[in-house]
Amino acid sequence: MLHFPWGFAICLLFLLGLASDPWDPCYDANRNPRYCLPELSELASGRLVEASSTCSNGGATCWWSQPATNATLTLALGRRVEVLYVALRFCSPRPESLAIYKSMDYGRSWVPFQFFSALCWRPFMPLAGRPSARMFEYSPVLQDWVTATDLRVREASYGVAELQVGGRCKCNGHASRCTTGKEGGVPQCDCQHNTAGPECDTCKAFFWDRPWQRATPKDAHECVACDCNLHSHRCRFSMELFELSGRRSGGICLNCRHHTAGRHCQYCHPGFKRDLSRPMTSNKACKACQCHPIGAIGAICNQTTGQCQCKNGVTGLTCNRCAQEVSRMLLPQPNSMYSTGTECQNHCKPPRGRVQMNLRNYCKKDYVLRAQLLAMEKSGTWWQFTASVHTIYRQRHVPIRRGEQPLWVPELDLACRCLHLQVGKAYLVIGNDEESPDPARLILDKNSLALSWRDAWAHKLRSFQQQSRRGKCRGI
Repeated sequence: MLHFPWGFAICLLFLLGLASDPWDPCYDANRNPRYCLPELSELASGRLVEASSTCSNGGATCWWSQPATNATLTLALGRRVEVLYVALRFCSPRPESLAIYKSMDYGRSWVPFQFFSALCWRPFMPLAGRPSARMFEYSPVLQDWVTATDLRVREASYGVAELQVGGRCKCNGHASRCTTGKEGGVPQCDCQHNTAGPECDTCKAFFWDRPWQRATPKDAHECVACDCNLHSHRCRFSMELFELSGRRSGGICLNCRHHTAGRHCQYCHPGFKRDLSRPMTSNKACKACQCHPIGAIGAICNQTTGQCQCKNGVTGLTCNRCAQEVSRMLLPQPNSMYSTGTECQNHCKPPRGRVQMNLRNYCKKDYVLRAQLLAMEKSGTWWQFTASVHTIYRQRHVPIRRGEQPLWVPELDLACRCLHLQVGKAYLVIGNDEESPDPARLILDKNSLALSWRDAWAHKLRSFQQQSRRGKCRGI
């Protein structure tokens, strides 16, 4: 039996914490991440201990049990911590046996933590499931075993004068200290290694190229940033891709910017090509294909060479030239249409200068909408554009739906420059149904307006929409 000069005591030493280097425990001299732990501290200091009964002896506190009744001491630790030792100083003869229980859910449930007895096999059965104390740093099972939010000491007829609990914040090897903040409160781990959370138990946002893991002395398991080539600030983790990569990378970039796409924002969005004079990390790494609106099939080009897909008889990088074996045909440049001939002189009057967007133009048309032209192809005496309708500011009798749909333009109206249209651009489209051969179709002709979209118009058009609902268009 052990004797202490200050009385009988039992010290339950579970394991010792690793010493921390004073300069930067979580990184070595070369700023490489390494395993680190908060310093050992006295967790019971300043905390209220709930006792089944107490008495006073000369000013010293003594938790004393009633005769023939079980006494309990309950200590709430305030958060999940790793308990490394429990020390008891008795103000009575040391009991023959006692039990310590722990809770990991703030007192809702309790499990045996440690049993002590002069003859352990007589009052207690062996504590099943308790892991070995060896290799603590490499054993998640043991680390979870010493984790607790509350402790409870129970035995019959004894008196305890002092309770000490040594331990540290649970930070999973990713922090060397805990802080309470400016306003106090529950201590939180000062997380390193790009980790986050009360226990450094998750990776920081955008650091999801590898899954979170506890640190060990051999590997700090630092969270790694996703590789998005500086085109995104968000990503998610895919375990499937991580396994397929040989457990090297599992991040998927989200919301790639600067006209980029792909898991790492590593290639250009359709309709754009690589500018090889700039690195992929440049915000101008991708530039528009500039495929000819008449000579090319759509607006998509080869992302490396920039070659657009040309129609039969058309050649050139942007499909802007006739092939040698084909008779010369005049292909318009993106900002112009066919040169005007004698048939165009009286066909229409192309708009000159700036067209004003006002209530009169709004009210005198059957529909007003915002649309982006995605592609175009010849169909008899018509040009069929694929248009994506974003917003409808004035609805016609036969309703127009939002989304992709065909938009028809007479060939002569386009050739005579009655309308200036370019694939890839957004327009404010204002038109009538009077001349339409099919009211169900969306048709633009020489009497329609297609104005290059300006964001400043959105508020004005909403105002026109409200005025129209109030009957302002009736007198125009």
